This record gives sequence, structure tokens and C-alpha cells, in this order.
Amino acid sequence: MKNILMGPRVTLAVPRPEDFDEISDWFTDGTFIRNLDTDPARPLSGEELEQTYRNINRDTEFYFHIRTNDDDRLLGFVTIYNIDWRNQLGQLAIAIGDAEDRGQGFGTEALNLMLNYGFNELNLYKVCLDVIATNQSAIAVYQNSGFEFEGTNKRAVKRDGHREDLYNMGLFAADFQPRINFN
Repeated sequence: MKNILMGPRVTLAVPRPEDFDEISDWFTDGTFIRNLDTDPARPLSGEELEQTYRNINRDTEFYFHIRTNDDDRLLGFVTIYNIDWRNQLGQLAIAIGDAEDRGQGFGTEALNLMLNYGFNELNLYKVCLDVIATNQSAIAVYQNSGFEFEGTNKRAVKRDGHREDLYNMGLFAADFQPRINFN
């Protein structure tokens, strides 16, 4: 039986306690934290992040850390959360922590692993996400993976005194075409 959580270069893995201190370092990078969420940027300790992980609703959220296959290095995290089982819908969030790891295809591979998991293991009908309009690299990855624009929350995000749009994107299981070869 194939490992549905492993791709050619990355694996979706169980979080390790020591990972949260490293993720805490990412939360001091303004670009990382401000692209991740619409909440105000603020550093979080490894302890706070681990506590957040321990408190997730395991019935409606599936959270993984992204690790390299060759050296088991932590790259980021990905989650499908707020799952509405009755309607088979889920929200997706993904982040690659270190700037030098972005743009290397790790995020695309992890995203496709998670979508495959969501559609084929969790039996979701649709996966949705929100992305700030200024995060063009993420938008390109999402579009390349099959997500389509479904709406715009105009001027919903305030950054540096400017208002930015928040895009809503979605992907149906029937439209999912994996962009990687699964092991």
C-alpha cells in the first residue's frame, strides 16, 4: 500500500514537540506572518504554538508538518480545518517557513499531497482557502494546483495604511488534477 502522505521530495508528518520552537522563529519574519493570516502580526513562542496544536479540534482539523524526505528537515505546515462533514467542505492553509525554501516547489508538492489526502482520504467534495491579494506567489501556486477565484472580499485587509483585497478560492474534488507523481 502506498504512503499517501509522501511525495517525491516531501512528507506530511506528525508534528514533533521540538518543531514548535523552529516555527516560532518564522513568526518573527514579518513577510511570513503577514502573508499567513489577516490577524495582526505578533511573535508566538514555541510553547504557545504547541499549545495551539494540542487544542485543535481533531474532528474537524487535520494538521501536518512538511518535512524533506532526504534530510527530514522541517519546511512548514499544512492543514485542512473547519471541516463541514455534512457538506464535505474544508478550509486549507499552508506555509513554508524559511524564505530560502519558498519558490523551490516544496509548497506545491505539499499542497498536492494535502489535496489528495482531503479528496481521497477524507472524502471532501470541495476545499476552499483565503489569500491576501498581495501574496502573488501563493496565488500562482494555488492556481497552478487547480484553485479558481470564487470571490473577493474588497479591501478587507489593512496593511501599512493600505487596504488590500482578500480572495476566496476553491477547488472541487472532480477538478483536482495532481501536479506531482505520488509514491
